[in-house]
Amino acid sequence: MQQQSVFIQLPSAPMQAIYNTIQQVGRSNIPFFITGETGVGKEGIARYIHESGPRRDQPFIAINCGRFSAELLQSELFGHEAGAFTSAIRQRRGAFEVANGGILFLDEVPEMSLDAQKMLLRVLDTATFTRLGGNEVLSVDIHIVVATNRDITKSVSEKEFREDLYYRLKGMMLHLPPLRERPEDIAPLVEAFISEFGAEHGKSVTGITSDALTRLAQAAWPGNIRQLRSTVQTAVALSTTNRLEPKDFPGIYPELAQALISIWQILPSETQDAIWETLSLETQHTIMHELSKQTAGFWRNPPISNIPQTIEEGESLNIENMNQNQILRAVAQKRIQRNSSLREAAESLSIDIRTLQRYAQWKEVEES
Repeated sequence: MQQQSVFIQLPSAPMQAIYNTIQQVGRSNIPFFITGETGVGKEGIARYIHESGPRRDQPFIAINCGRFSAELLQSELFGHEAGAFTSAIRQRRGAFEVANGGILFLDEVPEMSLDAQKMLLRVLDTATFTRLGGNEVLSVDIHIVVATNRDITKSVSEKEFREDLYYRLKGMMLHLPPLRERPEDIAPLVEAFISEFGAEHGKSVTGITSDALTRLAQAAWPGNIRQLRSTVQTAVALSTTNRLEPKDFPGIYPELAQALISIWQILPSETQDAIWETLSLETQHTIMHELSKQTAGFWRNPPISNIPQTIEEGESLNIENMNQNQILRAVAQKRIQRNSSLREAAESLSIDIRTLQRYAQWKEVEES
């Protein structure tokens, strides 16, 4: 069980809309169901619900349901009496008992066993529970917040998650967009992580250069906020000045390069030069370096003329005023249209189906 008290308010329009929704309904006891990719900040939103509501002075308990076996999860949630199972040598209070009066956050809730789901539904319906191996009926007053990175409706349709429990939990649905769709949130997150890790590493890092921050904003961040946090932690450890510089982020450029390389083959030749000119010199060099590992002698040739051309008739794209995410989206959607299945479309780009779908669904982020 975790009990911390930190969260970061973020400035992007999607996050501000979520904060406003929480402010409107957070004083009620309506359950919140938070969805979004892994590492996108679902627990941070749960903490915001706690800190901005009437239970702020009561406990906040977080449980990751995917970390426990079926038996241990039930014990973690409901507690147990001595002798309830082999290793239960003494009575133990569970999360519902510890969080009484406050908020219980259940992350990855579809990972619960069906037995645990049945017990959870009973608590929600009756506001009572018993410890494993016990007979005493305990009352509980709790605000429940759950989250998942899975398609919960699919879990319900495949009978992996109880339909009645889903509708019991589906009070207020909140979907957190991935970090790549809200780049304006990167700067405050980086600032917070620098503050967090500077003292830990004994460094006097107080900020980040604009060049380095721009490069961070260009990255895809498939691991979202969790990946950004780890990246900043490493950068702080590597830093030799009081501001993080591009050299402190050695892993960022190859990732960006590979993202661009994956779409470069299907861009018409007349647009490649225009895209190339929008990239920083260092990013250009990184792309050339990545391609040099795939194409012998690449360093001896101009970067544009030697990029493989496999453009099919009708695949020209108008990418004027598009950013890199929008280019990827347009390319993915066009390949989906031209192929008979998602698998074929994904294979034509040398990516998996999930990545193809993620590219195709990227939406433009409005700039303030």
